[in-house]
Amino acid sequence: MKKTTCSMLLCIVLAFSACKKTNDSPAPADEPVTPQASSNPLFVAKTTTVTTEAALKSAVASAVAGDIITISGTINLTSTLQLLSSGTSSSKINISGGTLNCSGLPSGSWGVKVNGSYWNIQNMTIKNAPSCGIVFQTGGYNYVYNVTTSGNGDSGLQIYNSGHHNNISYCHSNDNYDASAGGENADGYACKLSAGQGNKFDHCVANHNSDDGWDLYGQPYTVTITNCTASNNGYGTAGDGNGFKLGSAGQNVAHTVTSCTATNNLAWGYDGNGNTGHITTTGSGGSGNGAGLFTRIY
Repeated sequence: MKKTTCSMLLCIVLAFSACKKTNDSPAPADEPVTPQASSNPLFVAKTTTVTTEAALKSAVASAVAGDIITISGTINLTSTLQLLSSGTSSSKINISGGTLNCSGLPSGSWGVKVNGSYWNIQNMTIKNAPSCGIVFQTGGYNYVYNVTTSGNGDSGLQIYNSGHHNNISYCHSNDNYDASAGGENADGYACKLSAGQGNKFDHCVANHNSDDGWDLYGQPYTVTITNCTASNNGYGTAGDGNGFKLGSAGQNVAHTVTSCTATNNLAWGYDGNGNTGHITTTGSGGSGNGAGLFTRIY
């Protein structure tokens, strides 16, 4: 009986040891190890300097939140530059510097199209596009600082088609002219027809554009314009030539114009253009406008 008991104990010990060895052994070499998935993929921001159209478009197409893209010198575009990706509220995508010469684009093309959100667009010139220099469409919360739009075939900078909460600051727009329409459409800044809410202009200048300095025709939501200057607009044969056109007939939208100046424009300095909304023009003035300073401001 004693011998039998000892034998049974020995078997139990051996079995336990065998199990322990098996559990501690590494996985066979041919068994794949699956990494743990992350619910928050880590994107590593990049800093890139570009000197060619191909490099610029590659950097823009692959851009993620926090990326910094710097344009060095002049890049001659052959097709519209499209900013389609989006940054985040805490980490925008940044593009700055240089000149985008758009004279080689196909007829009717915009220079730059922004459908993404949360971009910083700074310290650059966009010129000679067949149509608008830069257009903000479906995205929002973009910040534009010290951008010059010059010599384009329609408005220098336009916001429409639900583009919202864009902040345009310390920018210049000049000598934009739509020759085919006698200058009827090319404004310095156009926020019109169907732009979304929360668009703002601050310390911007519109000078010598063929139509208006600012055009809010058909804009359904309030636009805020602060510390801006419109001068010498309306040089096209069909251009309206208002410094600030603040809506259109059939509208009741309360735009806000604060501390602005309108000088030497072909027509009016500030024209409500049939908009019966309460337009605030606090601290704004000017001189030398062909038709007068204020009209249809309610």
